[in-house]
Amino acid sequence: MSKTRSIGCYGGPPPDLPDPAREIWAYDGALSILLGQLLRDVEGIPPEHRPQWWDACVEELRTQAMVSDLFFDVALRLGADDREEFAELLEETAARLRERPPRTPGQNDDWHLIFRGDHAYDVGPIAELGQALGALLRGTLPPPPPGTLWLYGAPGGRTTISPR
Repeated sequence: MSKTRSIGCYGGPPPDLPDPAREIWAYDGALSILLGQLLRDVEGIPPEHRPQWWDACVEELRTQAMVSDLFFDVALRLGADDREEFAELLEETAARLRERPPRTPGQNDDWHLIFRGDHAYDVGPIAELGQALGALLRGTLPPPPPGTLWLYGAPGGRTTISPR
């Protein structure tokens, strides 16, 4: 199982070389927690009030939350309006995560999320990942330094990696 994974916003097959304006990397545990909370948040909404695209995408989101070695195209083949709605959902989830203390895998509480490893996750970098995914969906993510890609969800917050 890897510790990092690639996330893009392409709406189709990714290019051979990553596009720093449309692709980031994330710690897989941070992405799992973010998507797990997103799933919980949206599944808590009455079905008639959920986004219309939700049923077509929920299984992909569950898979991405649980399987750490898949490329994740956060565009989910959504149109522009639906991408904006998805960006808003990610940002709302990020805001909720910022309100919660870190949890360890052995704690019994109401999170019911998948954890990897045996340490508490700092929710700040996870929330930062949610904000970054919203920006990625909108095409407003700031560019990384030349020759690098952003890495989100890392302890201590956003950093960069070399795509080689």
